[in-house]
Amino acid sequence: MLENLTRLSKQSIQDKSLVHVSCKQKRGPSMKVGTQVILKSSTYPNKRHVAHATILGCKSKQLVGGVELGRQFIEVQVDQPIDECELLVRERENCRTVGDAFTSGLTIAWPSTCIERSSG
Repeated sequence: MLENLTRLSKQSIQDKSLVHVSCKQKRGPSMKVGTQVILKSSTYPNKRHVAHATILGCKSKQLVGGVELGRQFIEVQVDQPIDECELLVRERENCRTVGDAFTSGLTIAWPSTCIERSSG
């Protein structure tokens, strides 16, 4: 079992397409504000793409919808929904889905583990 966990850890480290932003980490060029990303579903299995977005911030004390981002979330702007019905992890005023966030133009908090660099 330990071998399997080690192998999974190595695989996740090697998957450089995932953007893991920690406020203690220095953001590399691929993680800075303005980076185009793909939001992945936050529900298991979380491999499904739900929207194209742009990173707006990752400071843990930054408020998004009146709630601090914290260390595990990134503030994003939804540029183009793929699955408009995907529920937000943190709802905002009159905004429950990815489609609502796109239509309203509100920024949202999305888990950093569910963000992938856009190839385009």
